[in-house]
Amino acid sequence: MKNMTENINSEKSANHLINESSPYLLQHAYNPVDWYPWSDGSLEKARLEDKPIFLSIGYAACHWCHVMEKESFENEEIAAILNEHFVSIKVDREQRPDLDQIYMSATMAINGSGGWPMSVFLTPDLRPFFAGTYFPPDDMYGRPGFKGLITQIAAAYKNNRQNIEDYAQSLTDALKSSYSPGETAGKIDTTIIDTAITQLMRSYDALHGGFGAAPKFPHPIDLSFMMRIYASNGDENLMDAVEHTLQSMARGGIYDQIGGGFHRYSVDAGWLVPHFEKMLYDNALLAVTYSDAYKLTHNEFYRKIVRETLDFIIREMQDENGGFYSSLDADSEGKEGKYYVWKKADIERLLGEDAAHFCRYYNITDKGNFEHQTNIPNINGDSDRYREASEFDAHSFEKIINEQKQLIFNERQKRIRPLMDDKILTSWNGLAISGFAGGFQIAGEEKFRSAALRTAEFIRDKLIREDKLFHSYRSAKISGGQFLEDYAYLIQGLIDLYEIVYDFEWINLAKRLANSAIILFSDDSGNLYISPANQKDHFIRPKDITDGALPAPGSILIHSLIKLADITGDKDLYGRAEKFITALAPTINQMPHGMISAVSAYDYMISDKIEIVLVGEKERDRFLGEIYKYYCSNGIIVVSNRGEEKINLLDGRQSNEKTTAYICKNFACNLPAESPAELGKQLASLRGS
Repeated sequence: MKNMTENINSEKSANHLINESSPYLLQHAYNPVDWYPWSDGSLEKARLEDKPIFLSIGYAACHWCHVMEKESFENEEIAAILNEHFVSIKVDREQRPDLDQIYMSATMAINGSGGWPMSVFLTPDLRPFFAGTYFPPDDMYGRPGFKGLITQIAAAYKNNRQNIEDYAQSLTDALKSSYSPGETAGKIDTTIIDTAITQLMRSYDALHGGFGAAPKFPHPIDLSFMMRIYASNGDENLMDAVEHTLQSMARGGIYDQIGGGFHRYSVDAGWLVPHFEKMLYDNALLAVTYSDAYKLTHNEFYRKIVRETLDFIIREMQDENGGFYSSLDADSEGKEGKYYVWKKADIERLLGEDAAHFCRYYNITDKGNFEHQTNIPNINGDSDRYREASEFDAHSFEKIINEQKQLIFNERQKRIRPLMDDKILTSWNGLAISGFAGGFQIAGEEKFRSAALRTAEFIRDKLIREDKLFHSYRSAKISGGQFLEDYAYLIQGLIDLYEIVYDFEWINLAKRLANSAIILFSDDSGNLYISPANQKDHFIRPKDITDGALPAPGSILIHSLIKLADITGDKDLYGRAEKFITALAPTINQMPHGMISAVSAYDYMISDKIEIVLVGEKERDRFLGEIYKYYCSNGIIVVSNRGEEKINLLDGRQSNEKTTAYICKNFACNLPAESPAELGKQLASLRGS
């Protein structure tokens, strides 16, 4: 598979991005714009020459980033203006999430909205004074042209410098105020969980599933939270909403019906037409969500989606060393979605007289449902009615469809593939570990456990240097600094990994990383920041406390600290978690629907805990199989592997051979379960816990 740098025209002169590790930056290495990476040297150049900085932030799979590059950054006239009047700096948002957070906050403050490509203009001391997203080269689409814009900004900087300085300072003051340490004490409203659910259900789309209107994003964190609350209160309305959403997404065009895996979002409300890029984090998070749904319902459809999604990640995103790449582009051959769509005539050519069966089921028509009479395969009510009226029984129908789908997939493999962003991010790989751990629990396939373990080993061996966890890896080069999201998502992944490999080494590593994260990213008031305090290239220290496409890393860390405290008995970790959640309390009370991962951590903190302790090796896999069947959101699993673990939960529970399970809830224990059947009965009684 090609990565995203292999289409560079080496006949052109390279700019200062040529030695960078980010595929996104390397895409721009031969632009006539004299791009610099964000570095001490480029920032010093702006100060010495007293030039404004044009900061362009994007990522490799971003469609409109590609458009702006072709229209403006490859335009010699525009490049000449930038090169004369600005120091132009390119940043990969995935490699520098701290800068992305800071300057996205500025863009939102200036415009009321944001997105990528992000186009921000800074004073030489890094204060923003103008920002936007995509700009066409000339005035169109109701947007100012980029050529005219940079000409005006250059003139204003020369002739009206004081106005720019005044505005930059007022904006900086406002941003600093918004990022200032929160209240040192606070209590979370006891009704916050009910309020969060009410707000989520208020935005629920009962027709199509999901939340809000188009464009429609998957919201795996929200769906997982709703399942968590359903498991405790039995509200069928919640589970109905979750299932309708999960099935609508997995049957729609946002899901790759041919090759598995989810695209980033749907441009329509009905999940039909996706934005075709595929991100590792989306698929990792959704694998967890669908695994949870399977545990609650035992609906085979959800297990099928998990298998196909994880198979896609292994097949197309796994590095030979064990880590996983970041994303697949939306475009191929310069056209969005070309790799994934089909004309009916193409299907008929491939499948011959049997094509009608495939076309009826996946809604392939001559007219098409996408651009240029092409089709995005999808399943809907017409598909169901066709299947029900078919002469084939359910098993035979599925067998025929799968055989045809394989033929279509094999043909698609011959096409020019979307380019791959082949950098490996610690944070997203941490999420992938959790996704594969969940997949192994419900599918029992060794390849999923192996994938989770290899990823953890890769990060341990390649991205931890002198007890520092680094963010990004590509071509044997680490980069990107240290960020809270890496620690938070990896710690969560290591706890999940322990539950399927039961090697306490991973809990020990998680605990070491947790202690480091507390030192690096928190202050005395309990605030969590996304970067260390000594980061020199920030004019403010950024926080990221609300959920977006990714869950707020601080909230994930809080949840994991409580879980580590429960597993290891380390009360200091629990105390830290309490302090961090207290610092978030005022904001959680104000906007719980935007902080679902924090509300989930709080719910875990106050809920009765369930301890599942397993000792002995005989029939251990059968016992674990029973444990993995059940959804237990407030549970921890501790498995005595070699008897070397020094934790309180194993005291008095050692066994040399015979496997025994101990289940305790809220400090009260059942009788030991000495058979998988008895364990299954005890676990069944926990539904609603």
